[in-house]
Amino acid sequence: MATNGWPTDWDERIAGRDCPLCTTGPPSDTDHALHVTELEFVDVRLERRSRLPGYCVVVWRHGHVVEPTDLDPDLAAGYWRDVLAVARAVQSRFEPVKLNFLTLGNLVPHLHTHVVPRHEVDPAPGGFLPWDDLFADEPTPAAELDRQAEDLRLLLTGAGA
Repeated sequence: MATNGWPTDWDERIAGRDCPLCTTGPPSDTDHALHVTELEFVDVRLERRSRLPGYCVVVWRHGHVVEPTDLDPDLAAGYWRDVLAVARAVQSRFEPVKLNFLTLGNLVPHLHTHVVPRHEVDPAPGGFLPWDDLFADEPTPAAELDRQAEDLRLLLTGAGA
């Protein structure tokens, strides 16, 4: 399927072939994100190169699923409950003026939601934030990113309550 600019391997991606978000072992850090924690339905990752402190990606962790509509109602409710838990932790820790939720999957068709905190000062305050403006050239310093991840972990596991 290569129409409308979709990748030529789109059918394989939809089927989960070589999906970079499918769990093949214990959750771990990647070049793009620091693993925060696992919740019942999701894996929580904190973006390393975000211009927006607290930007998390929440990934469905029970096999390859493309759309939230592919889940039965109870599993879908569990997914969204976990996404909202992450959003509440991000709100508590980073105090953004707004949260954006992006459930896209146009490049990696595996169910995941970007929880994007919008701050008083960000690349496009009060407006549409172009994808490229989400990311910085350099990662957040490791010690600061570790601190942020630990704070979110404590909030999400109840130890921070």
